[in-house]
Order: sequence, then structure tokens, then C-alpha cells
Amino acid sequence: MRGTQRGNREEQVWQEVLSDSRQTASSEPHPCLPTSQLDVHTGPGELDRMDTLRRSLSRWKRYHIKVHLADEDLMMPLTVKPRDTVMDLRALLVREGVTSWKKSFYYNSRQLEEHETLKEANIQNGSVLLLVSNTR
Repeated sequence: MRGTQRGNREEQVWQEVLSDSRQTASSEPHPCLPTSQLDVHTGPGELDRMDTLRRSLSRWKRYHIKVHLADEDLMMPLTVKPRDTVMDLRALLVREGVTSWKKSFYYNSRQLEEHETLKEANIQNGSVLLLVSNTR
């Protein structure tokens, strides 16, 4: 019985959203519904709103990267955020049981700094980082 009430309420909410979108279709698109293509005459306010939406959605963006552990010849898959730092990567590896405190991360033949974010290092989805021991 309770599930039926919830289903009816969800249907009612969707009907309201659809009716709102039909009413505003003649004047302007509903802000929550996607448009098929961008209007050439989009004003600066609309572009600012789209940029704000894009930045707020990046909060939930996730990259699936791999860390190549050179000493053990092992690839460790990780799910990270673009704003994670190298220190955050180390913490993720420790949770997986890999100690990385005396090791360095490399990406594109460049050693990554400890407080550098993945976005600053241009690390993308599907990238492979190399983790090697410091030889001193």
C-alpha cells in the first residue's frame, strides 16, 4: 500500500514537471531539462549559468585511473576526484594495503608534487601513474 502511494506521488511530481515544461516551452526552456542544441543568440547570462552548472557538476566527477607499482609489477585501479592531491592518492593506497611513503609518483615522465592536484597535473580518466621507490 505504501509503495503504491509513493508511486502515485512520483507520477504526480513528474506530471507537474512535464506540464511546467510544456507551459514554458513557448517562452523559454525549463532550466532543468536539456536542450537539443545551443541557441546562437544565447546571452551572457545563459552562458554564466551553464558555466556555473558545469563547475558544480564537476564536484561529483570521478576518474578511474591506475597506479603501476613498479616494485611489485602490479597495476592498482583507483577511483579519484580531479581535486584530489598526491597525498590523497597515498592515503587511498594505504587503505588498499600498499605503503607508498618512501615512493614517488610520476606522470608523463614528470615527478608529481605532494600538494599538486590531479587536475593541475593534467591527469585524465584512464591515466596510468607510476609509483617507484626513491633511490637515495
